[in-house]
Amino acid sequence: MRRILSALLYLILLSASCAPQVDSAPTEISAPSNFSAPAPDMIRFALIGAPRDVNVWELFDKTGATYADYALRSEYYPRLYHLVPPSFSFQPLAAQGFPSEVIQDGKFYSATVKLRADLKWTDGSRFTADDVAFAANVALKFELGFDWGAYYQKEYLDHAEALDAATVKFIFKQKPNVGVWQYGALQGAIVQKTFWESKLTEAKKLLPDDSLKMKIENARSALATVQWDMDQLSAQLRALRENGQGSRPLEIELAQRQNEFDHAQNDLNKFLEEYASKVNAAHQALYALMDKNEPTLGAWIFESQKDSVWVNKVNPDFPFGKPKFARAVYRVFNNEKDALAAFENNEADFILSPNDISMKSAKTNSTYSARFLIFNPAQPQFADSAFRVALSCMIDRKELAENILQNKVLPLNVFILSPQWHDAKINDPCAAMGKSDRIEYAVKLLKDAGYSWARQPTVKSAGQTLINSNGEIFPKIVLSAPSQSADALRYAAAKYIAAQAQYLGISFSVKEMSVDDVIYAAYSSHQYDAALIGWRLSEYPRYVCEGFGNENQTWLKSESFASVCAALREESNFEAAQKTMAQAESALMFNLPLIPLYTLAQSDVYQNLVYPSSSVLNGWRNLYGAPSYAMPSP
Repeated sequence: MRRILSALLYLILLSASCAPQVDSAPTEISAPSNFSAPAPDMIRFALIGAPRDVNVWELFDKTGATYADYALRSEYYPRLYHLVPPSFSFQPLAAQGFPSEVIQDGKFYSATVKLRADLKWTDGSRFTADDVAFAANVALKFELGFDWGAYYQKEYLDHAEALDAATVKFIFKQKPNVGVWQYGALQGAIVQKTFWESKLTEAKKLLPDDSLKMKIENARSALATVQWDMDQLSAQLRALRENGQGSRPLEIELAQRQNEFDHAQNDLNKFLEEYASKVNAAHQALYALMDKNEPTLGAWIFESQKDSVWVNKVNPDFPFGKPKFARAVYRVFNNEKDALAAFENNEADFILSPNDISMKSAKTNSTYSARFLIFNPAQPQFADSAFRVALSCMIDRKELAENILQNKVLPLNVFILSPQWHDAKINDPCAAMGKSDRIEYAVKLLKDAGYSWARQPTVKSAGQTLINSNGEIFPKIVLSAPSQSADALRYAAAKYIAAQAQYLGISFSVKEMSVDDVIYAAYSSHQYDAALIGWRLSEYPRYVCEGFGNENQTWLKSESFASVCAALREESNFEAAQKTMAQAESALMFNLPLIPLYTLAQSDVYQNLVYPSSSVLNGWRNLYGAPSYAMPSP
């Protein structure tokens, strides 16, 4: 839920780097300038959006991260592990086997990874642990952000070191979990140390020195000390005033301490501004470094660029299988209209765009953009899980997706999207039910929990006036949802949910507002009954605890759930994390503190091609057309 090209989404975007091997170097051919004629060894992409001239340091940082550049260049660089579609299973890439267990190492934690011995950079030199450690340490030293920072997280990772040519060791400040380890450092981009090390000398000189860091540390310490003194003096004055007394000396001393605090805060702000300025200058120097003839090591390597056509060719020294195409040719278009025209003229096999493209022949995939119905946990009428489960059962996700929302979404009946993390045994009992079975099941749930009606719902007629087990009428629910102009899909979904709730005899209405107002009500003012919320989820489902069970907004108040989430925060063993995550999802499915509804749909526009799966979570487009997996149509 961080960002579109986030640690979470980017973990998926880069999963296409599973790169098969070719038996021998492909025959040299030149891509036609209009690439209109299909060739059996060429996959043709229509790429919307012009790439920019950025080096690897900027490419994976915020200022350089564009869809076009990632499509062209993200697979130039090796990673230790990757996620293999369509299931996105975590598998070795440049690593030999799986990493060691994370162990206590003095005041640190550490783990090691063995490297394959058969990998070579494009200049013919061997890929070694020095390259891995160098990339991680540069990202940390320069405090790089975006994907660099998401993989090599400075809050956890202290540094990396090469124990020998084939063994790299990662040293952590605190125990990493799976999100930091397997979905972090182990999937970070790696560059060649020999090419880059000497080029960084001048940029490193611009980084903040130790004396400035010490000034910041001292300023923070002084600020904390003065704050503590002020808190003590304020407490003493409050106690005196509660007894109708005062103390002029204490008031004077507090005013003096306030002046000291202001000075200390000003000093800290000045040092922090200087620090940020130096880091920014170092970044700009790093981004400006020339990368001509940079050795790479990925599934695909650069071959040529002329006018608006770029060509990548299969890396013959990348020992992973055999792609069905020798070349990936990218023709850059400025807009969707021109790209579609080329596609319709059979001049392109796949349209690559950062935005969704709608056309009848498109293949639809589920995405990480999910929508949920949430309830205010502070309101007692929502405390009974039987009520929430019954209402959820009345919401036919298939009916909602296909008929109400016109196939612009796909049904969501679970909390975890990733097939690697979702336990197939955990499911919604109502998912396969028809309308009559849903109504009967919901009514039975409520009756068994002590609810009653002025008129009980039946398959043929709606209920009237749901009554709590204590004999009181169930309070009216106001659903906060975006207006039709703000989000037509959520607006229509809200109307459908209201109708289903009313069938159960619940007084239920929809309050239309802006998307920002819905978010403010749910997260800031907490002035709401129920709300339709949208989240962008991630491949590694950290959101199960961080989003659904965080300290600021806890929908599932359970000691066992809190214990499971506490375990996940420190679990670095992959299999153990899967089992623990299943426990967390099971608790959510059993209690339904919030109700999953649907995910937005996304279109893949391609022809002349087949893939290992006709659908893949977030689409083959967000894998940049996955040229390593694409095959010519039979």
